[in-house]
Amino acid sequence: MKIIVHMGQSKTGTSSLQESLHAAPEMLRARKVLYPRFGHKYVAHHLLLALCGSANRLPPWNLDRLGGPEGAEAAARSAWQMTCEDIRRNPPELLVLSSEYFINHLDSGGKARLAALLSRLSSDITPVLYVRHPVDHYRARLQQALKHGDRRCVPVSGNLKGAILDTEAAFGRKPELVAFDRRTLHGRDIVCDFATRFLAPWIQATDLPSLNTNVGLSAEALVLMAQLRAEAGGTYEASRQVSNLIPKLEALDRSDPPAQSLTLLPEVAEAALRSATNHLWLARTGQLQIPGLDLDRIDGASPPEWMATVPSQNLFHHDPERLNRLRISIEQLRARASSANRSGKPSENPILRIRDLLLRFLLRKLASSQDRTTGAVPTRENPVRRSSQGDRNENHSTDGNFDTGAGDRP
Repeated sequence: MKIIVHMGQSKTGTSSLQESLHAAPEMLRARKVLYPRFGHKYVAHHLLLALCGSANRLPPWNLDRLGGPEGAEAAARSAWQMTCEDIRRNPPELLVLSSEYFINHLDSGGKARLAALLSRLSSDITPVLYVRHPVDHYRARLQQALKHGDRRCVPVSGNLKGAILDTEAAFGRKPELVAFDRRTLHGRDIVCDFATRFLAPWIQATDLPSLNTNVGLSAEALVLMAQLRAEAGGTYEASRQVSNLIPKLEALDRSDPPAQSLTLLPEVAEAALRSATNHLWLARTGQLQIPGLDLDRIDGASPPEWMATVPSQNLFHHDPERLNRLRISIEQLRARASSANRSGKPSENPILRIRDLLLRFLLRKLASSQDRTTGAVPTRENPVRRSSQGDRNENHSTDGNFDTGAGDRP
């Protein structure tokens, strides 16, 4: 059995690739390829960090869902045990694992433990790493940070050199390095490129769905999100509520498209480029050439001090007029939602609509049970008059519908 370990880099289409592989388990298995499923909510294999490194390096939302580090470790052991049992029952010819956290969230010891774990299954292991132009990589990281919070994002590529050397030491071979540049990728797409380079002859590029799961937002949408968080107090709850606007902002970006894609200010792009010593090392050692990378401008200079204090949304160009249009549109959407909530209309959120329907169903079943207990005749009238015992739930409205009193509030 051959093993492919896709290790990132982040912001190189990793989510799209993982979603595509996760979406086609039966087809992959029919072709003797196994992409383990660590649960329907987990399209990647980040959980292996809990086995090989530290569970605390998992994304916070994963830890919360699993009940903290101990829960994550238990889930990781269970997922890996099920994977090994699956391999024993139906041995594949190719095992594919993918997590962008492997490259930077596992130290040298963690990478060695990952390699030891996999070597129990096979001696033919190929680590794979896609590397992006440092300016493009920083722009993508900045966009992601502003979509989901206002975390400080510095224009450096991390210890990519050390991570690559650690990977080579752990697996006993250099990782396969690929420049992530859509102009040079097979099919100009990560899924097509990965399938062409690493999954042939088992899988052809056309066998996998091509998914774009991490849609970028315009500069104006990102600035608006930052402003709304600040206006709401900058709390975690404010950040969560503003992140819920992402689908609406994506729709507005389609209906009122920006004049240009997200573009860093020249001095910001220059800082990201000058600090890219890891990319310079890759090029000078002959390991990887990044298209369009001007090596002469990389001198290892630290980012200027003002980048540590300036608001993140001030690091790129944006159009004030379009920003104002987006704000007006979002305020109108919020006003309509608030009006609907006050009027008692059902929420437009499909998850909340299902919740309301389920609660109403359970309420009717409970009332019916009480009717049978008391001998009262079931009726569609106000539940307060439905039985001789009455109904002490004060959240029932006069038409028998369940009313939380807060509209869309969970």
